[in-house]
Amino acid sequence: MSLNIKKPKSIKFRYFTISAILTIILALNSLAVWCLKSSKPSKAINSVPKCPKSKKRPIKEHEKIQWILHDDAYRNHSVEVFSKSIQVDTTVYDDVEDYSKFANFHKYLEENFPLVYEKAIVHTINEWGLVFEFKGSNSSLKPIMLNAHQDTVPIGTIENWNIDPWGGYYDGEKIFGRGSSDCKNLLVGLMEAMELRISDGKSDFQRGVLFAFGFDEEKSGFNGARKIGEYLVDYLGKDSVYLIMDEGMTMMSEMFGGHYGLIMTGEKGYHDLKVSIVTPGGHSSLPRKHTSIGMMSFFLSNYEFEGYTPVLTEENPIFRTYECMAEQDNEVDKSIRSIILNARADLEARSELLKLINENPLFRYTVETSQAIDVIHGGDKVNSIPRNVTALINHRITYGNSPETVIDKARRFAIKTARLFDIGLTIKSEVIFPETSNGQMLIESYKEELETAKVTPDYGEVWDSVTGNMRSFYEDEVYPEKFTQGQAKYIIAPSLMTPNTDTRHYWDLSDNIFKVTPGTLRRGETLVAHAADEWVRLDDHLQVVGFFYNFLSDVCQ
Repeated sequence: MSLNIKKPKSIKFRYFTISAILTIILALNSLAVWCLKSSKPSKAINSVPKCPKSKKRPIKEHEKIQWILHDDAYRNHSVEVFSKSIQVDTTVYDDVEDYSKFANFHKYLEENFPLVYEKAIVHTINEWGLVFEFKGSNSSLKPIMLNAHQDTVPIGTIENWNIDPWGGYYDGEKIFGRGSSDCKNLLVGLMEAMELRISDGKSDFQRGVLFAFGFDEEKSGFNGARKIGEYLVDYLGKDSVYLIMDEGMTMMSEMFGGHYGLIMTGEKGYHDLKVSIVTPGGHSSLPRKHTSIGMMSFFLSNYEFEGYTPVLTEENPIFRTYECMAEQDNEVDKSIRSIILNARADLEARSELLKLINENPLFRYTVETSQAIDVIHGGDKVNSIPRNVTALINHRITYGNSPETVIDKARRFAIKTARLFDIGLTIKSEVIFPETSNGQMLIESYKEELETAKVTPDYGEVWDSVTGNMRSFYEDEVYPEKFTQGQAKYIIAPSLMTPNTDTRHYWDLSDNIFKVTPGTLRRGETLVAHAADEWVRLDDHLQVVGFFYNFLSDVCQ
């Protein structure tokens, strides 16, 4: 097809990714480094599998899947529809309050998916949040909920782009533009799948279906998903949804000589600290011995120098990631396999495994709370002593820690600072030391504190329905040549999400929350979400359409 986009003379890719997903990808590839280490084998490995494979689910829509993936006319149609979504600016910034530009995206959805709007009950929540409800005929079956978000991050510096970030340019393989991989490909793919099903007369479900599309996921979802979650709890009740699926790692990732499907079944917690030091100020010609900036520098440098103690709890999904690798990936060294598979029962093995993880800089934050001093404000003029200095510190909390772990650490270093400079100290409204003539230090939560997520069960009916469909789709429909006669293994494993998605606002709706996106990450590639020249491969976008077209037949009809 021809788009009204000027083809660039050259395309240069600048890759960087969401830290959590890249961490997992690179860390899996770096397992080879482990194999060079000398390790003492542990006790004999239990013969009962720690990572059993789900049985493949029968494919219900073989012919339609193949048509979606390979029909030239449909591929061209999909490019056109998807490209239009990128041409609608849905950027959000941290301080945005006016979301009225999302009216253009809602207009795009109505114009391109008329059958969905005709069939669904469309709930508009907090003006710009969207829930499409397709009721099921069997009220005893809980509905499923499939999520994506409408918003994107800003484009950054336009000079870093070789492609029009709002152009939706298609080069014959990839579609480029802001939001193409995070995550308009998922949102549009869901809408395409449902539009096709309605057109094919396959939208009369026994189990109901919900599409939930927030509009501020990139700034924590408090206006979008938070309000959607509250609305659905009132509308349907708590624990009213069979399963929730949202953005996450690609369902097929070629890495470390194998093929992995990493499903994010847990998320780290979250805690931002706001630290302020207020002093009298004055003229720079008559300074006190220490200014508020100097005091803050002392606190921050000491705080940052000490990291958090790594901890590996049994609930951490990364434990399961390792166990699946050890049991199913033949490339893992035998001594390492022994350590991993004995680590739950053998404290020595667990300590060794934790040490190996922590020594790997790419994997350490799956078992360690991270800290990052991201913002600092202070000072007005070179000859005026600053009165108020403020710093913001971001923390992503691992399993085994809590927001209180962060406060406890901040308290230790704040007390040391306050005593050294003889200033007052108040932590979350608790006065530790009263304000002095030298000033005071204040510590409070900057945003809402978040505990680590409840971990989705990686066994049972719901898990088997998701993973069984993944196996059938990728082993039999997308890449049958890779998996014939045991030539390759498809290793599906639970894993850990270090950032947070909109699912943090849906915990009251279901215990079965899966963060994984249809698509393929090929060997040697990294994801380009949030990067300049962001792209998604058309084949991967069509995998979203094909997977969910079939998944709805299996789970909902």
